[in-house]
Amino acid sequence: METGAGVLRIAARTRDGVEVCCPGCGRGSDWMHSRYVRHVEDEAVGGRPVVIDLSVRRLYCEDPDCPKTTFVEQVGGLTVRYQRRTPALQQVVDAVAVALAGSAGARLLAALHHVLTWASVLNCLMRMDDPAPAALRVVAVDDFALRRGRRYGTLLVDAESRLPVDVWDSRDAEPLTEWLRAPGHRGGLPRRVGHLPQCHRRRSARRHSGLRPLPPVARTRPQGL
Repeated sequence: METGAGVLRIAARTRDGVEVCCPGCGRGSDWMHSRYVRHVEDEAVGGRPVVIDLSVRRLYCEDPDCPKTTFVEQVGGLTVRYQRRTPALQQVVDAVAVALAGSAGARLLAALHHVLTWASVLNCLMRMDDPAPAALRVVAVDDFALRRGRRYGTLLVDAESRLPVDVWDSRDAEPLTEWLRAPGHRGGLPRRVGHLPQCHRRRSARRHSGLRPLPPVARTRPQGL
């Protein structure tokens, strides 16, 4: 362990002679091909970023029918394939990306002593799996102006969670009719389809477009009244 340039570096290596399962066939192997050092970032300690210089083995797969000739061992809870961050640090980055995304997320991570660009934060957000959609019971549908007087779209919203479900680049009835008749929606077809109120429509359209809603304006009573 050493400290330099404000970074805490930890040197470690995996043990020799330990069998590791091949990710291609699942067969164990301890036949070493070579070693190399991975530089893995971890959560900050004492206000200093942590980098683990981990020496790992590249192993031969002993199954002649396996498509993988060699593979690299992974350390549970510490390394992930094609990842330069530990799972613990990646959870922090993912949480910040979901909450703030973009530039705001990058600024918060910098305050936590993890330097990422706004593009990297967005890439982490885009790689995350979408949450499982809840069963729709009540949906609301209405149109909104993409270019007033010329171009309109249709927005479908879950009336209970107030989250957008789908959006179409037109206000014709055909896309909505096809969506309602799709085989995947017949089993969980909502019981009610209502008209979206104007204030809710604007808020949902802004959220779906990626724009943040404006903060509420505080109302103050004029003096003397």
